[in-house]
Amino acid sequence: MTHPAFCVWLCAGVALSALAAPTPAGHTPPQPQVNAARMLCEVKSHQGKPTLFVNGVPRFPMAYTSYYPEPFRYRQMGEHGVHVYSVTLTLTDKWLGGEKPVKWDTPGLWRGPGEVDLSVVEASLKKVLDEDPDALIFPRIYCDSPVWWDLLHPEETNGEGPLGGQARRQSFSSLVWRRDTAAAVKEIVRAVTASKYGDRVIGFMVTAGGTEELAKAYDASPCAQRRFREWLFAEYGKDAAAVERLFGKKIETISIPPLDACSRGDCGNFLDPQKSRLVIDYRRFHSLELVDSALAFCRAVKEGSDGRLVAGLFYGYTRIWPDTGHLALRRVLDCKDVDFVTTAGGFSYTETDSVLKAGKLFYSEIDTRTSLSQWISKLRPDIDPQGVYNEKRWFGPPTIPESLQQLKAVFAQNLVNGWANWWFDLWGGWYDDEAFLKMFAQMQAVGEESLRHSRQSAAQIAVVLDENAYRYLPYGAAQNGGKFAWIIAQLNAVAAIGAPYDFYLLDDLADLDLSRTRMIVFLNAFALSEGQRQMIRSRCMTDRRLLVWLYAPGLVSDTLSADNVSSLLGMDVRMEASHPAARIDVKLAGAETNYAGAAVSPFLYVAGGADAAVGQTAEGRVVVAEKQGADCRSLFVAMPPLPAHLLRRYAGEAGVHLYAEAGCTVYASESHLALVASGKQTVRLPRTAALKELLALRKGASTLSEGESFPAGTAFDMDFSEHPCRVFRVLEQ
Repeated sequence: MTHPAFCVWLCAGVALSALAAPTPAGHTPPQPQVNAARMLCEVKSHQGKPTLFVNGVPRFPMAYTSYYPEPFRYRQMGEHGVHVYSVTLTLTDKWLGGEKPVKWDTPGLWRGPGEVDLSVVEASLKKVLDEDPDALIFPRIYCDSPVWWDLLHPEETNGEGPLGGQARRQSFSSLVWRRDTAAAVKEIVRAVTASKYGDRVIGFMVTAGGTEELAKAYDASPCAQRRFREWLFAEYGKDAAAVERLFGKKIETISIPPLDACSRGDCGNFLDPQKSRLVIDYRRFHSLELVDSALAFCRAVKEGSDGRLVAGLFYGYTRIWPDTGHLALRRVLDCKDVDFVTTAGGFSYTETDSVLKAGKLFYSEIDTRTSLSQWISKLRPDIDPQGVYNEKRWFGPPTIPESLQQLKAVFAQNLVNGWANWWFDLWGGWYDDEAFLKMFAQMQAVGEESLRHSRQSAAQIAVVLDENAYRYLPYGAAQNGGKFAWIIAQLNAVAAIGAPYDFYLLDDLADLDLSRTRMIVFLNAFALSEGQRQMIRSRCMTDRRLLVWLYAPGLVSDTLSADNVSSLLGMDVRMEASHPAARIDVKLAGAETNYAGAAVSPFLYVAGGADAAVGQTAEGRVVVAEKQGADCRSLFVAMPPLPAHLLRRYAGEAGVHLYAEAGCTVYASESHLALVASGKQTVRLPRTAALKELLALRKGASTLSEGESFPAGTAFDMDFSEHPCRVFRVLEQ
């Protein structure tokens, strides 16, 4: 039941309906004419990729945003052809997380039960439209609980720190917070869309948790404890006897395992399902609670706009934050109320091709620093008086030319992969130079032109990561620099073989079009059900593909055993307690080399059944082995990461087209090609085509130059000394 005070929200639309953006004399609105009553924004497939449509017209929505925006920056962006913006709003006066003594540039909207300061929304939208009347805006609303809400509902908070303090936040298991906040979001959306600003607002992004990115590592608050019991009971069919049999306790006495129990492995760096079922279940529950809260807010956006605006969220930081509730991306992708998914960094912290396959737009937040980046304590001492953000990581390259090269390389990945992006001018001033603005203008033009051509991926390599597998690892094992840091190192090695790859969740293999896929890399297929094994056998172990299995594929099922690995690979795999990091000697036909294998626990090795023992430890344990199946080839790497030059050799043997030498990063679609390399390279295309260079930028230059054109062919000699990143339109002949 909604709090009675929310009845006043029904009139909120009237408060904002009078808001109007001024229109300069002689200004002609862009075509087609946008109208508040008929505004329709949606994400649909276009040229092979999910694309934002505004009133039926596909858009390249490269955007600008800042936590501390200045009006002149909106004006200069608009003057350079960038007309999409995100404005940051917050329901609370608390900062993004913890006790950091910094503050938002705008006050919290949600002042009390039924009391929302809509003037803050008006001012934020008006600031943009005064400077760029052609603007399209998607506000971003931070949904963490206000202090007054915590004081009214202490039992619904996480209990960290004093009541009313910065660290005290809502529990993501609080259905009261979820309900009240969804109602608040819905009515903000309703008020904005009913106003005269409604013809310039295309959607809303809902955020919560640490750094807005839906991150919360652990929650054992009373609220979460109660919800966990309810969830667990439902998960096991509301069978009290079954719960007691599995956990040795009655359901009413079960509690969330303490953090130290969640942080210990039973078998090396793994949780044994026979011993730690409760921890494994809690890890799933925790992620679902975070996601279901955010999905409730996305649903509120849809309901508040009558389904006419797009909704999105930060989620899917599987690569770096699996312990913070980011293990339920599939739940997000299955939700019809989500139109776009975002991660920061400008690159792929998540399984971006799963996002695209699900029909969602991947909206990349590019917060790459430049030579103009400064500490916020210097720019705004009132915001960060103690200098808590005075860290070197907030500085960019030393010069504008170097900054331009870096921004271009990040944008190239976004362009070729069919992503949208926004430039996050975090504290402000990062792009206050004409060189950056001119580059943005060219990027916008290139992006708009790309919508006229096929953006279908040309990758023949699929890299898959299983979010479910991380449930079987203790807290800290896979987080950033944990014991499974080799997973990121392995992904980086794949990116450096001179060929593009697509990045999916493992369960996408069930219905993924594999017709062009020559190589599948299983990063962490540690926990496979019998159904998944059958799916892999029927769909992946076909067509003479190469399957690369890393570390412990299939180790976990109902039990944790090396026999599970053996039955999957068709090799005799044995298991010991652990092995330290070691130099692995590799012998292949015509080549001998070695690489640094990561420390592993448990340690797996091949005792027999392989067709070729490729790599061995100093004591002779086989840790890299090949097996030829009936219609596929398996490569097992028990001590990853396998380096790029060896992956490249296997990829070539599998029929993967190699565009350039090892060490070169390649992004390729049917119409665009981008390469990040050094020195001289011979670039090879899979078919005859001409190349037209885009966004040419010479080393040390701060202005774009005329790019090269290459006549039709399949091999091109290029020099990357002056162009570390080169981007091309592929012109079919």
